[in-house]
Amino acid sequence: MNDVENISFDDIELSSGGKKVVWEWIGEGWNGDFNPEDSDDVPLLRFSCYHFLNGDWQQMDDASYCTRMPISSNRFHLVKAAMIILEAIEDCNYKKRLEELSWFEPQDFIVDKQNA
Repeated sequence: MNDVENISFDDIELSSGGKKVVWEWIGEGWNGDFNPEDSDDVPLLRFSCYHFLNGDWQQMDDASYCTRMPISSNRFHLVKAAMIILEAIEDCNYKKRLEELSWFEPQDFIVDKQNA
């Protein structure tokens, strides 16, 4: 991947009960904007949360975070993570929990088959 414009990710949206989580790639990497010149940088996903008000989806306050999930993440894991995020935003004090969830990494979804 030599060029940020050539990176693509199809957004993932999951909604329930008037709330919605969207996984998207908006050009972020480990240190802010993704730097294709830096071999250690990775394009990272962001989740944003919305609620349905007055007939339209509106972004929730303090509910959009860059994560440690690369754009190559397993889509099943991203849906599973979105379900966890949807549950978190049901609480009116969701901000701290969302900050914690922004640390999601792919290995958080790997099941240890030996200890399962």
